[in-house]
Amino acid sequence: MSFQTIINNASTISVDNMPITSSIMSRSNRLKTASRGNAIYTFTVSVNRPFEFTGANRGLLQVLQTKNKTVEEEITLSSTSGMGFIMGYAGTLTTQQLANITIDSHTGSTITIDTSGVSGITNGDTIFDVGDYIQPANSRYTYQVTSAVFGSDIALDLADVPVHRPIYPSTSDNGSNIDGQALNVANNCTFHIKALQVPTYTIIPGRLFTFDGDFVFVEVIQ
Repeated sequence: MSFQTIINNASTISVDNMPITSSIMSRSNRLKTASRGNAIYTFTVSVNRPFEFTGANRGLLQVLQTKNKTVEEEITLSSTSGMGFIMGYAGTLTTQQLANITIDSHTGSTITIDTSGVSGITNGDTIFDVGDYIQPANSRYTYQVTSAVFGSDIALDLADVPVHRPIYPSTSDNGSNIDGQALNVANNCTFHIKALQVPTYTIIPGRLFTFDGDFVFVEVIQ
């Protein structure tokens, strides 16, 4: 039982991955904006259903109290049947074709993929569509594609994939970069989070309990 249990039982999930910006209106009525930081994922999760106050569910309460706001957990938005659409792949490649894509290089917020090991891609194929989730296999960070990438974009087996934030260094292999790695795609992508807000719970008649507010989980950047 864990944060993943809360995600799996969510009534609603609000996702915020906007970059941090500031704005000011000048005396001449000109709006000025500036970027103040890269985008990180924040998930606000409502769980409106009651739980039986027995067995594993009572244990869940203790786990949540123990983890509270200090313990990190790796989660996905698609571990329960019926939730796969949230991070579903919108391109046209097969699972095997996606598995054979590797990362050639990266710069800024662009990942250059190597398709030399992939057979059967046509110019009309959509390798990645806008909003698709991708994650370097050795990285803890997930990214979303900001512009569709087609088979016709491949040149000398390479294609650029623009993503929504700058690429963070990998931490799961002692800081090596992501070049040469495979890609996790769509429902294979995960997030490393901590709880920013854990609600109290209320025991109600019928040996049941409900949560008194929303959970807020925020991505941990190392």
